Amino acid sequence: MQDTGIYKIILWGAGNTAKEALQYISNTVVIIGVLDNNPAIKEFEGIPVLEKKHISTYDYDYIVICSIYYEEIYRQLLHMGISAYKILEYSFFKSERYRIYRADFFAGKWRILEKREKPEIFISGISYHNDGIDEDIFHEEVGKSSFNFALRGQDIFYDYQIVKLLDRESFLQNTTHYIIGLCYYSFEYDMSKSTNAWEIIRYYPYIQEQHNLATACSFEKFVRDMESKIIEEEIYYKIFRKRKAYELNSEAGREQAKADFNKNYPITVWENKNIFKEFLIFLKERNIKPIVVIMPAMQEYVLACPQRFKKNFYETLRECVTDQDIQILDYFGDYYGEVSDYYHVTHFNKLGAKKFTKKLARDIVW
Repeated sequence: MQDTGIYKIILWGAGNTAKEALQYISNTVVIIGVLDNNPAIKEFEGIPVLEKKHISTYDYDYIVICSIYYEEIYRQLLHMGISAYKILEYSFFKSERYRIYRADFFAGKWRILEKREKPEIFISGISYHNDGIDEDIFHEEVGKSSFNFALRGQDIFYDYQIVKLLDRESFLQNTTHYIIGLCYYSFEYDMSKSTNAWEIIRYYPYIQEQHNLATACSFEKFVRDMESKIIEEEIYYKIFRKRKAYELNSEAGREQAKADFNKNYPITVWENKNIFKEFLIFLKERNIKPIVVIMPAMQEYVLACPQRFKKNFYETLRECVTDQDIQILDYFGDYYGEVSDYYHVTHFNKLGAKKFTKKLARDIVW
């Protein structure tokens, strides 16, 4: 099939999965119609239901299965004479994975850093800190250059690996402060054990180490195999690349908190505690002052956070910083901003990031 940028697809399924798929289908996709095994369905969301017996007469590029009964429908389509190459399973996850892979966050940031003067401030953490801390504000407010190395899904292990990489490549020569972005579940979180463990490939070849990845092959082979798999998923990105706006309400806050704080991993806490201690010692030996920053979130999310996470977080943190000169700035529940400052219940937009970072720059004891 010649890639014209326009994809003609048929959806198989007329239920909730297909309704969700419609939210993400790209504007460059033409939906020819819908197929379903229920003969009573004549139309779906304004889209005509096609007849299976005429499937060979339709002009389409792909049939996208939107059903939990994927295996059965896949076999049915093969039996009907449809080529396996023309059958896709609806997967926004694969689309997002390809998008994230293509964005190349770590390599992209590293290339930017190589063109900069050596920063006086580095920022680590996860997406809260990546989106919510505007590095330009530090120069405006306190006259210090900074670089934000927080990344989506990053954990304490890779925070530490990054600072060691920066040291090896002589980027810490002017650094006086290191903002360590944490949240109440940071010690419970190991990216290599998460559903997004594949994202560790973005650090290779800059950081040729991994942590607790459950694979029998080498890190290099895992990266190579995973990259090949993701490249094959480009078609999912082309079809399902529309970005749905996040809802900013109480229900969204409760649901996100439920997902984020569904953790109870004492072994991971023990591992991360030891890594964090090494991280702090590493900074102390280089006369770099660590500043722990816990980011704000919308009130609906904060109220849904189980109190035990805050209690356990501070108990663990105190074990790590007993003899360290460290400033801890916790804005979770103490700073909200406006609803218009957020694009997600836990993430600032650019306006919110500028406003928050101005406050952060004033609160830090320089």
